[in-house]
Amino acid sequence: MQKTLRNLVLGLLLLIGKAAAATPTTAIYVSGHPDDWQLFMNPDAYQDLTSPDTRVVFIYLTSGDQDLREGGQGTMPLYLARENGALRSTSFASNLAQSDSSRLNSLHPSESVLINQHRVTRYGYKNAVHYFLRLPDVANWQSITYLDQFHRRPLPLRTIDGTTTYTNWADLQATVRAIIVAESHGARNFRLNALDPDVRYNPEDHPDHRNAGSIAVEACHGLKARIKLFQGYATGLYPENLTEEEKLNESALFALAASASTEAGYENTWEYWHKGFIGKNYYRLYFDPGSLQASGLPSFDGIPVTQGTASSFSLEYIALPGHSDADQNMVMQAFDRASELISYHKRHFNNMHLAIYASLLLGGFFLGLLVMKRRYAPVATPVLRHANA
Repeated sequence: MQKTLRNLVLGLLLLIGKAAAATPTTAIYVSGHPDDWQLFMNPDAYQDLTSPDTRVVFIYLTSGDQDLREGGQGTMPLYLARENGALRSTSFASNLAQSDSSRLNSLHPSESVLINQHRVTRYGYKNAVHYFLRLPDVANWQSITYLDQFHRRPLPLRTIDGTTTYTNWADLQATVRAIIVAESHGARNFRLNALDPDVRYNPEDHPDHRNAGSIAVEACHGLKARIKLFQGYATGLYPENLTEEEKLNESALFALAASASTEAGYENTWEYWHKGFIGKNYYRLYFDPGSLQASGLPSFDGIPVTQGTASSFSLEYIALPGHSDADQNMVMQAFDRASELISYHKRHFNNMHLAIYASLLLGGFFLGLLVMKRRYAPVATPVLRHANA
C-alpha cells in the first residue's frame, strides 16, 4: 500500500514537473534600439537570461542604423553590428545559466519568419529569442524620428532591408502583438518590459524609446501581463541605486553590445555619456485596464488586486505602494502628487541651473539698485544771475 502511494506521489510530482517545464515564465522586452534593454532594463534582463526556466524574448522596432540604412563605413552595415551586439549580450548571460558545452561556440541561427503578413528576422539561442523589425532610425534623435512620424500620421513605413512595409501604426502594433502572443503561449507567468511611453514619468527621452513603450503596452492589452515601464535618458541625472554586483552585470552586457559596433569600425559607445546610465534602475508598474476587467485579476509579487479596487484604476498608470524597491525607485512608485512634483523639480534643477538662477537674481538685484540710485539722485539747484551782475 505504501509502495503504491509512493509511486502515485512520484508520478504526480513528475507530471507537475513536466507541466511546469512546458509552461515556463516568459519575459518580453520591447526596445526602440538594439542596446536599450542593456542600459535601462537591468538587473531585470540579466536575471531573466540567467534563469534556466525563463524564456526571454526581445523585440526591436528600429534597426539603430542612424540614417545609414544598409550602408556604412565599417566592415559591415551598422545595423548588423548593433544586432550582433544584442546577440553577444544575451548569449553571454544565457551561457551562464545553461552551460551546454556543445553549443557554447555555436552561432545564433537566423531565419526569416512571416508574422502578420510581414517578414521579420528572428534569432534564437538557448533561452533567448530576438525579433528585429528593422524600421529606419535617425542620426539626430532630437529631431522628429521616422517612428514618431509613423505614429502621428498614417503613412507607410518600409524596413531598411526592403523586405516589408507597414501601412500604419495599427499594422505595426498587430505584428508586435502576434509575436508576443506566439512566444507567451502556455506560459504560467508573462512579464512585459519596455521604456515608459508617458512623458510625465519618462521626460527628455528618445522618441523611439517612448514609441516602443507605447506599442508594447497597446500590444499587450487584455493579455494579463505584468508590465514594467522603465525610465530612459532622464536616469543620467539620478543617483545610482543598484548593488555593486548588479552594476557589474549591467556593465558587462552593455560593454558586449558596444564592442560589436567598435569592432566593425563604428563610433565607440563605451564612453562617458552612455556610462552615466549604468547602475541605475528606475521604473513603475502598470496594470492593463483590459486585464483588470477580466475575471482573473493579475497580481504583482504575490499581492492580488481586489475586484473592489479594479474599477478605480481605470486607464491610469498605477503601482502598488509598498513595493520592495519603493525606497530606491521613488519617482516610479505610487506617491502622491506633491512628492511627484518635488521629485520632478529635483531631477530638472542641478547645480548649474542653481548657479545660473543665482546669477540672474543677483544681476537683477544690482540692476534694481542702479535704477533706484539714478531715480532718486539729488538734482543740482540752478544758480540765478541778475542781468546787471
